[in-house]
Amino acid sequence: MRDPTRTAAPGRRAAELLVAIVRETCGLLVPLECPCGSEGRLLCEDCAGLLASEALRVEAVCDALQLVQDVRVRAGEDGALAGVDHRPLLPVMALGEYAGPLQDLVLAWKNGGRAHLVPVLARGLAPAARALAAAGEEPDPERGPVLVPVPSRLGSRVRRGEDHTAQLAAAISRRTGLPWEVLRGTLGEGQEGRTARQRRRRHLAVRSGTLPHTRREGAPVILVDDVVTTGATLRASTEAIGRLGIEVVGAVVVASARLPATRTFP
Repeated sequence: MRDPTRTAAPGRRAAELLVAIVRETCGLLVPLECPCGSEGRLLCEDCAGLLASEALRVEAVCDALQLVQDVRVRAGEDGALAGVDHRPLLPVMALGEYAGPLQDLVLAWKNGGRAHLVPVLARGLAPAARALAAAGEEPDPERGPVLVPVPSRLGSRVRRGEDHTAQLAAAISRRTGLPWEVLRGTLGEGQEGRTARQRRRRHLAVRSGTLPHTRREGAPVILVDDVVTTGATLRASTEAIGRLGIEVVGAVVVASARLPATRTFP
């Protein structure tokens, strides 16, 4: 009787050889290179592991998301401390700091046409989206949160040929089962290199824009964005959606400009 393992081995080697030939041929047409610079794969193991990291809470380092909760004053001689207590407007979950390889990945996704990164980013952010959806009151499958991507500037969408945050929201939706819907509004100029006041002024168009009524009437919203810096964009979007009577329960972003000294999770 013929040993099936002896016949399987040549077939396996042939399949591996075919894969190697296809990879080398594709590499001649489109160089296989990870955004970090590693050659041989479109996404190296280190960067794949980075995108698979557990998301962490970053709203504590987003200045625009801090709301004054209480003002403490020094009273008499009891040594009471003076200061201001803050509470965050909403929880924000990020995969890591916007620096090094993660910054390379974000830029390759946003501006480099690396659409193959979208499913990987969505896989990394899906657990955070589920956690935000399940937080608070008992989740209602009929009124569960809706994923809403923060809109990019029209010029950016034209230059890229796509709405990258909408693609990310759609991919997270496929992984989590949460519905997603586009934010109907317009943003002004980009955030890079702008002061805190300029960042706040940028959002006047969003506040006066036409925003969505979610497919599930009254359902809360989870915002989806690429990078959070001060949190001004997330705050403006939260306030605009709030004026429609819709609650924003949190946000998921790929990266944060800063990370808290101590990781906190929901």
